[in-house]
Amino acid sequence: MRQKGKPKGYGLVLAGGGCKGVYQIGAWRALREMGLPIECVVGTSVGAMNGALVALGCYEGAVELWKNMSIEKGFQLPEPLKVPDNLFSLKNANVILKELWKNHGLDISPLRRALELLIDEDALRASPVEFGLVTFEVTRKKGRELYKERIPEGQMMDYIMASAAYPGLKRPEIDGKTFLDGGLYDNVPVKMLLRRHADNIVVVNIGDTDLPADLNPDLNLHYIKPKESLGKAFAFCPDTAESKMEMGWYDAMRSFGRLAGEWMYFNPIEYRSLQAELGEEMVSGLEYAARLYGLDNLRRCSTADFVRELWDCDCISREKYRVFRSHMDIPSMVRGLYAGQFKDYNLTSDLLLQMVEEMLANKERPRLTDMVRKVAPDLLRAAQAMEALRHRLEPAGGKPLE
Repeated sequence: MRQKGKPKGYGLVLAGGGCKGVYQIGAWRALREMGLPIECVVGTSVGAMNGALVALGCYEGAVELWKNMSIEKGFQLPEPLKVPDNLFSLKNANVILKELWKNHGLDISPLRRALELLIDEDALRASPVEFGLVTFEVTRKKGRELYKERIPEGQMMDYIMASAAYPGLKRPEIDGKTFLDGGLYDNVPVKMLLRRHADNIVVVNIGDTDLPADLNPDLNLHYIKPKESLGKAFAFCPDTAESKMEMGWYDAMRSFGRLAGEWMYFNPIEYRSLQAELGEEMVSGLEYAARLYGLDNLRRCSTADFVRELWDCDCISREKYRVFRSHMDIPSMVRGLYAGQFKDYNLTSDLLLQMVEEMLANKERPRLTDMVRKVAPDLLRAAQAMEALRHRLEPAGGKPLE
């Protein structure tokens, strides 16, 4: 039953994180498909940009904007810096310093112009969806939390860009005051939202700052955050934008119980059945093994296919490890591993998993097992899960679980 005074719709919090904001558009797609009404949205940095698009209902425009965004389309840069890995790279420090000196920061006016084609200030003010943003005022050294009614007429886009003025970018000035990225004050502005929207919260976090520790545990809060890296904040790459949107969609669906799983995405009923059969710890370990084996996770996967694919990967990897082991001085390698020299042996994640599986199967080198337990507990858990799965499947010739 809905408590008296509780909002019927949802409040949305969009964190900052540069071009990783494309993930938020995928999460927004999921909210739209689930028919969840957004009554209020607040954002920091790229979250403020996306928040304005949400308040306007400009979904298609947002998809086109971020799917096609690139360094050249977002920044006014000299040629050496237009490659994502070159932006803010030490090897191009002299070019960057010249730009910073000449323009007092890198120029993102092309991105502003692209947003101005989508964000109409009058329409945003007239929208029934409340909109707010966070920025940091350098002049007074304080954070600013501003809902749209507190932003002066004609300055909406100025403040949206002020929210996204990442250090190193050209600092915007408004009425003689200088601003920096709102992430310096609050990159996940849940508390700002709660002052307007008491419950039913969706947080889409693409940054490194986590939720405030003192939030009411009884909040109906859905937390959406990627489990794998979305890349660098300024690594705009149209080739990966769609997959990042897909990731946002899948994670949002999982947050609302439409999908289940830690790494893969399963039908919730199937997933609970697999956990009941194998145990939650083992299933968790198998999902981590799937990560190490590089299984494609951006799909709805049946549990039968999941087990079958893991078995196939393990068989291939065992043969690969056999060849690797035949050319390796194992005692020397073990001494190197004790010393933490993992990279010296070109150990890929699947070979590491096979090594730990062998260690468990032969019950060899307990000190090394203890070391793995301390420095890589997830790896050990994955190996234990794969060993248990092999014991279940080998007597049946590798036949997957029904």
